[in-house]
Amino acid sequence: MNAPIFVVGTPRSGTTLTARILGRHSGLFMPGETHFFDDIYARRQELGAPQEARAAAAIATRLSTLYERFNEPNDQQRIQALGGAHALKQLLGTSCRTYGDVLSRFMQFQMHQYPTKVRWGNNVPKDIFYVKDILTFYPEAKFVICVRDIRDFLFSYQYQWKKSSPEHTERIKKLYHPILTSLLWKAAMKQIRVAQALVPLDNLLIMRYEDLARQPEATIHTLCQFLKEPYEEEMLQVEAHNSSFDVQEQGIFSTSIQRWRQHLDPDHIYIAERMARSELHQLGYPPAHVQPNPLKLLYLTASFPYALCWALHANRSIRGPMLPYLKRRIAAFFTSGKKT
Repeated sequence: MNAPIFVVGTPRSGTTLTARILGRHSGLFMPGETHFFDDIYARRQELGAPQEARAAAAIATRLSTLYERFNEPNDQQRIQALGGAHALKQLLGTSCRTYGDVLSRFMQFQMHQYPTKVRWGNNVPKDIFYVKDILTFYPEAKFVICVRDIRDFLFSYQYQWKKSSPEHTERIKKLYHPILTSLLWKAAMKQIRVAQALVPLDNLLIMRYEDLARQPEATIHTLCQFLKEPYEEEMLQVEAHNSSFDVQEQGIFSTSIQRWRQHLDPDHIYIAERMARSELHQLGYPPAHVQPNPLKLLYLTASFPYALCWALHANRSIRGPMLPYLKRRIAAFFTSGKKT
């Protein structure tokens, strides 16, 4: 079975680690984050239909720098080594009928340099907001939804800049705000209901970060069974680390779990628990019931609109058009469907 694999969820919830683990499998190709749907597909009205020569050329040009824009230097080097924009223009031509065809060609273009790999996957947390569109192109797609305690998510998000390249450090530092970051987590978790309503049961797996970190071998076995791929011990030998705090650690470790208890500000814990109470309960994360500082809460509430405007401005070069981007995320709060 060669149906594509989509690893989605929220950032800092094990999506990258899961992709790296899958990438160690001899038959699976898992590159860095492509952000194809949020960057190229979201601009389909502007770019045009892929079968039109001018649109195909514009899409190929944008594809040729996709990894560079999203801070994936190793993957960008691979694209350049394979011929960059010129090779992609020849590859796409005018034979792609849909944007799904474009993504498939782009992935296969890279995958073919690895003789044993026959199935590709896409690791982009934000693609959880594109489940319906993905299913239009790939009805048999497999979805791995990574979830994590919102409080550890907030703590990790604060230190995400430590893993970023120098040119992105200051931007990422300023993106964190407990209300904004909690809304990001909550919106993604609400999209699980959409996925459960649309994706066949056999094609969707919800994977807790805590299970992967504490019981990696058992969790990877479950993941392989879900994907109908044979388990390979090499998958455990992942070189990436799963923390943005102890950056010197490598591999899969559990010390990043519940760091929020020692390091996250009580006011941030309070905000997260208040905003995501139902989702925490559904996912099995008990509340801490901390006592916040009223003045700090007032300040954080008052500063939220500024933080939101700053985030939208700072990320303008790495997201799709503003209105569709906001619409997808706001719509998440009005979804209904099966519960997690």
